[in-house]
Amino acid sequence: MATCFLTESRSPDRSYRQQPTLAPNSTRDTVRRRRRPGFTLVELLVVIAIIGILVSLLLPAVQAARESARRMSCTNNLRQIGIATQNYHDTYGFLPPASTATNLAGSSGFAAILPFVEQSNTYSLYDFSRGNGDPVNRAAVSQRIPTYLCPSVVFARQVPNPNCDANNRAPGSYAFSTGSLDPWGANNGAIATAATPQTNFASILDGTSNTLLAGESHWNFQDYLFTSGPCAGQVRGGFTYWSSPYPLATAFTTRGPFNPKRMAGDSTRLSNFRSNHPGGVNLVNVDGSVRFWAETVNHLVLDAAATRDAGEAIGIE
Repeated sequence: MATCFLTESRSPDRSYRQQPTLAPNSTRDTVRRRRRPGFTLVELLVVIAIIGILVSLLLPAVQAARESARRMSCTNNLRQIGIATQNYHDTYGFLPPASTATNLAGSSGFAAILPFVEQSNTYSLYDFSRGNGDPVNRAAVSQRIPTYLCPSVVFARQVPNPNCDANNRAPGSYAFSTGSLDPWGANNGAIATAATPQTNFASILDGTSNTLLAGESHWNFQDYLFTSGPCAGQVRGGFTYWSSPYPLATAFTTRGPFNPKRMAGDSTRLSNFRSNHPGGVNLVNVDGSVRFWAETVNHLVLDAAATRDAGEAIGIE
């Protein structure tokens, strides 16, 4: 007798075979999955503070490096002026005059040496039979000449200003040395005004390496004001127009304070060597050598260097 066994047939049941999916702890697990490494607010503030300290430490060093580069460029300008003056002497047999006319209406020594500082085009525009203030020479005297401008010079105002600066004259920042006396009178330096016979190398009895030829000027006298015209009462700053032969412009002396920062009511300070370099002034000798003179220099030594034939022996390191 056959025995029949019944086998229970079960259909696949997915819910029976799979483990139940647990719902995540939504807040905690979601934050855990989304969290990324980063700075806290305190850490960020600390980093910013450190960066600020580093910048404050590095900035003076960067500024000092920039000033050093500017001073070097200024030294090169003066060296070029020295070489140009020597070439002028080789061509004409005497050093360029500080002024070409006794009434100071003519031109400066810097106008005379234009061809020797690679400014022949500007020189060709200049009519030396007319003065630097003549409209005929406006195209020439309004030219800014890089060799005549120290990179460190600070201008207290815009120069030139057509409403304020006669004949729209461009600025310079260098002046020739007329010696240690009043530059309006007779001169005892390397460069002479029209009131003194012109000089040459033979006139420099103290030696070309011991006698000053030229030096720096600046335009940052905040207490020097225009006294007339449409700009009356405004800050003028300086008077060193490269084309002007005035002692206040390009014919300086060591008489008076060295490297003054203010006029202090004394207009003769416009004829004093000065600069915007910290601590001193660049000066070039007749032989073309340039030295940086500390503003604390003994004034007797400075005066001795300014004279051409007084017989002093000086040594400057």
